[in-house]
Amino acid sequence: MNKSKRFLAEAACFLLAAVSLAAAISGEQGASLRANPPQERRDAREASVYFLPTLILEHANVVNPLSEQPMLDRTIVLSDGKIQSISSGLASVPGERIDLKGAWVLPGLIDAHIHPLGIAGARSMLSYGVTTGRSMFALNYADAGLRALHNRGDADIPTILASGYAVLAYPVRFKPDITALFLDHPALADLRNDDRIGPEGARRIVRANAGRQVDWIKVFANERAGVLETDPSTRNLNDEELAAAVEEATRLGLPAAAHAYSDEGVSAAVKAGVRSIEHGSLITEPTLKLMRDRGVYFVPTLSSFSLELAPNAPPEVQPLRPRIEKMLAAGIAATAMARRLGIRIVAGADTSYVEGESTAIEEVIQLASAGLSNLEALCSATTVAAECLKLSAAKGAVKPGLDADLVAYADNPVKNLAALRTPILIINGGKIFLNKLPEKDTEKKQ
Repeated sequence: MNKSKRFLAEAACFLLAAVSLAAAISGEQGASLRANPPQERRDAREASVYFLPTLILEHANVVNPLSEQPMLDRTIVLSDGKIQSISSGLASVPGERIDLKGAWVLPGLIDAHIHPLGIAGARSMLSYGVTTGRSMFALNYADAGLRALHNRGDADIPTILASGYAVLAYPVRFKPDITALFLDHPALADLRNDDRIGPEGARRIVRANAGRQVDWIKVFANERAGVLETDPSTRNLNDEELAAAVEEATRLGLPAAAHAYSDEGVSAAVKAGVRSIEHGSLITEPTLKLMRDRGVYFVPTLSSFSLELAPNAPPEVQPLRPRIEKMLAAGIAATAMARRLGIRIVAGADTSYVEGESTAIEEVIQLASAGLSNLEALCSATTVAAECLKLSAAKGAVKPGLDADLVAYADNPVKNLAALRTPILIINGGKIFLNKLPEKDTEKKQ
């Protein structure tokens, strides 16, 4: 899609400093640590980060995507960044007690297709209750930098899986300009010409990304849909280049995702061994059956198309409207068919989380409009997304032992997906990022 602005904004975003403040105070009888004095906390409750060793969520209604039945009136104990227990009675351990008064608790959402720019976008992403994102292309390894901030304990940064630079047949032709690849990797400068990179060039780009410790490799099987100059039904990497890139990624222990739209492009990517197909708008039933038979996940990114058809879409999108209308209609049909065939569908918003772009919430709602049940749509951004990203041991559900990434809502999102737009409590790695509960509902007790 048309994401030029996000790349132009990258340099500015990277100048923003991470906000991570922790101050320890002690009280009688081993009182819990607090990140801010009480008055400061009251002054900075919304979109703030304060650190607590133990959180006790009381009177929580738990929506666990692993089960169709919610767990009502539960107590959830969080410590050391993990969910320690879920019980029907009150917990006797000391800590920060938060009375949710029947609020609905879900695992933090997962967006499987983001384009990170910097800290501002990462904080915006977290403010929607999206606690995990898989980067599908980032300049200057912005995704790896954000991952490093999260891993060091910055609670205002969600979990990020990095992919660095995509593998493209003609890097110098790509729009927007991604020749920063050659600044980050001068050794690849011989690929800075108008010739195809070839299979060996594909392997080299994969190795360069792997050298920056990325988590995924992205390959382009088709051209982009979001620029007039390219036809999304046309191939980008050829079969040999695709096979070489995915083979090299597999050798290095990295899963691959393919930007692909057409039957030909998707089939070639699936046969090469990718784990997920991004977009896939133009595919038909035989190709979807191939995906199903190979266990490939489908990330339709419908909401990014919908957004560009909105009345307030930027003027530069207007010439693309006929194409986008066609892609959205075909993508909705492909999603409905994929559901019928039993293909695992994953939420990905194709976004940088800058103002005016889509979010994982809108993608979940769009997937429901394409035929998924509300619970299935929620699973696409929780359990199924965690499976796709190989994170099921840590993410995607509310159960003991998993990461303490939780979001609370006043209403049950299973009944009304629009409730996802208004989180009242966001916990990232066991630390409160956003708290819109009344002050009296949060207190320290022994």
